[in-house]
Amino acid sequence: MTEQTALPPRRALLLTVMAMAFFAAQDTMVKVISDSVSIWQLYLVRAVLVLGLVTATMGLFRPMSGMRLVNPGWAALRSFLMSGAFLCFYLAMPFVSLSQAAAAFFTGPLWITLFGALINGERVGPRRVVALILGFAGVLVIVEPWGDRLEPMLLLPVAAAISYALAIVITRARCVEDSAVALSLVQNVIFAQVALAGLLAVDIARPDAATVEGYRFLLMPWVRAEPLVWVMIAATAVTHMVGAITLTHVYQHAEASRIAPLEYSYLMMVPVADYLVWGTAPGTATLTGMILIALAGGFVSWREGQPVRPRPQTHGEEPVG
Repeated sequence: MTEQTALPPRRALLLTVMAMAFFAAQDTMVKVISDSVSIWQLYLVRAVLVLGLVTATMGLFRPMSGMRLVNPGWAALRSFLMSGAFLCFYLAMPFVSLSQAAAAFFTGPLWITLFGALINGERVGPRRVVALILGFAGVLVIVEPWGDRLEPMLLLPVAAAISYALAIVITRARCVEDSAVALSLVQNVIFAQVALAGLLAVDIARPDAATVEGYRFLLMPWVRAEPLVWVMIAATAVTHMVGAITLTHVYQHAEASRIAPLEYSYLMMVPVADYLVWGTAPGTATLTGMILIALAGGFVSWREGQPVRPRPQTHGEEPVG
């Protein structure tokens, strides 16, 4: 990553928080409609809408390098990993609260930092380690793995976090020359293919009504949904497009281990959605976790605003081969 392509720290901060706000809105709507359509129907319709929206608004994204796609193979692998991340995260939605799923998913920044160091050779200083530990402590307080009953479905967003982290590291190592818009198009083509495969598998398997009722979001066939459901799917297409393109752009032009802790801002947003939509007020543990997460994000943001000492460029800061 060169001085010319690096994002200014404060701009990277603002773009990351903005992307998290779009994702929080998207995930709230997905949880609301998870009893009305299958994840495959949602995936397919949303992917088609995003492809149309990106094509129609392509001119708005010219500052993000237009439509350049240099590494299609790596872009496809990244997209499959992103698809797996969304799939695992969304499948937990009917069974746990949005705050619980989000907290479990936010082991992700730890995986991003670990994979970024191991695969990309990014340096992780003691201040970033402290911020990550502080943020993860907040996650643990929210999830309460030491409690009487840990929901097994929380393993799904943890799996989503690992898949997402690998996709982010690939973005940094192999897709930095590709435009964020092109990567979004590839990602949604993959999403559409995965959705079609899922719908076909459900149609072939034809599970009985009792099984479908227990896992509606996974096993429902294509249905004629209410108009409001279609409106919400369309809204998730907009939030997904803007959030994904923005966050991809940030990760292409800032070190993953610097940006990852800022994603904890998402966890400040979803408890509000839980309360407003489902009437679930955050408890003491959730509030304590939110404070720890806010401290972690605030510390990283403050450090990012400080001048840094120049250092030699490492091999991990440019795409390999």
